[in-house]
Amino acid sequence: MAITDALCRSFLDLWWHFDPAAATQAGAPGYEGRLGAFDPDSMRAHLAAFRSIAGAVEELEVDDTADEIDRTALLDRLRVLLFRFEREHPWERNPALWLEHAAAAFEGLLGGLGNDSGAEAALERLRALPGFLGSLRETLRKPPLFLVETALAQLPALSAVLDEAGEHFEPAWSAAGGEAAAAMTEAKAALDQLESALRRLAADPDPYGAAIGEDEVDLLLHHEHASIHNAAEVWRAALRLAAEVENEVTALAAVIDAGRSWREVYDWQREESPVWSELSANVLEDLEGATRFAESQGLSTRAPPLDVVPLSAATQVLEPLARYRPAGAFSRPALQLGDPDRPAIPWLVVRLGVPGMHLHRSQRELLPALVRRHIAAPSTPLGWSIYAADLLAELGYRSDPEARLVQRVLFFRDVQLAIVDLGLHTKQFTAEEAVAHLLGRLPCDRRSALADVRRLACRPISACAAILGWQELRRLRDDVKAARGEEFSLEQFHRELFGYGGLPVPLIRWGMGLDA
Repeated sequence: MAITDALCRSFLDLWWHFDPAAATQAGAPGYEGRLGAFDPDSMRAHLAAFRSIAGAVEELEVDDTADEIDRTALLDRLRVLLFRFEREHPWERNPALWLEHAAAAFEGLLGGLGNDSGAEAALERLRALPGFLGSLRETLRKPPLFLVETALAQLPALSAVLDEAGEHFEPAWSAAGGEAAAAMTEAKAALDQLESALRRLAADPDPYGAAIGEDEVDLLLHHEHASIHNAAEVWRAALRLAAEVENEVTALAAVIDAGRSWREVYDWQREESPVWSELSANVLEDLEGATRFAESQGLSTRAPPLDVVPLSAATQVLEPLARYRPAGAFSRPALQLGDPDRPAIPWLVVRLGVPGMHLHRSQRELLPALVRRHIAAPSTPLGWSIYAADLLAELGYRSDPEARLVQRVLFFRDVQLAIVDLGLHTKQFTAEEAVAHLLGRLPCDRRSALADVRRLACRPISACAAILGWQELRRLRDDVKAARGEEFSLEQFHRELFGYGGLPVPLIRWGMGLDA
């Protein structure tokens, strides 16, 4: 066991106690029947425990470079958590985080594996939900209006998740007589009470209230993603990248039809969404096609089979297009689809399936070191998903101009989301201005743009992280290639890369012997 792993185990046990939904999603046993406790007393206790672990990690003496890299990654994760809890107070400011946790706690039990134990855990969580929602009402301290509105949008979706749980577990719950029905009635009443409380709440009307602030953005960039750049530098780089990609998209559209704008050409390619059975069959074909192509180019594609399932209503409040769901205690890995443009689906499949996030996550789960298996900066898996699509495009996958246009429009969306992410949290955009920015630059409707802005408000710097990770991965590949010359092997490079799991790319550079 790596020297840092004992402290990482202590951290994971504490984190999963703090967030039992994350434990269920990670496949960790022993937390299935609980919901998180985010009231002030519980938060103080958790903060003290996190500080204690951070102090132990900071004092840890290591000699090996690999251990020092792991120690740095774990310490940075703890510093980010402590910073967010102590400075941002997210559980006091953002009711949407509570409801996202509740929805994830139930959805994590609905994957179809282990129904008996899942039914028991779901009933325990159902009984706990009224107290959890009551704690939410008591903990909130004048949250920003936009985040209150986001929570109000989540409530009917959470109610739908409870209905799905009731239907899914009805055979097992019926053995409990009327206990499950009574618990469901109390849970639905608690949702109604919360809705009334949120509508009466004296929310903070500040249009920039959802922002964490530029200093906080800089801290996340440095400690969560190991970036040497600050918010202003990343902002300017994102604006330059957006202009470059739009020029590229314009040129591609002109090859297809020189008489129309790129948005007109893109809209022309759209189709009405097929029925789900047809859509899921097409996605499975796209998965198989991407995997075959990757294998033909000598790329590793070893990963478990991937289910294709609809994106839940609760998820679509924050994530409108698609999402990768890793395997959990009660679920197989899945590609979850909302209502994306049909031409974009093959590229979403590449990003979220193989050789994208599913492959990256599957390789991570094979690693022996706990830090590399469980500690991931969002910039690395998100950046890898974009990198994987770029790589396949460079190698000739779906090389016709129409498909290439769709791939670059999807990337243009990534860049615009990064701009909105930074603008929102450095108070250059209000939430409504962020929505308007997306509507003015992307082929999307208001529902999708609003969901994107809600997600970015709840997950600061996540879209920015995706672009950072993509840039760092490309730079790392080019630098390793330059250093190794004729001995460079793309397949070997990716194998080495996977050996670092989800650690920030600058730490991977360190491990590969390059300057950070």
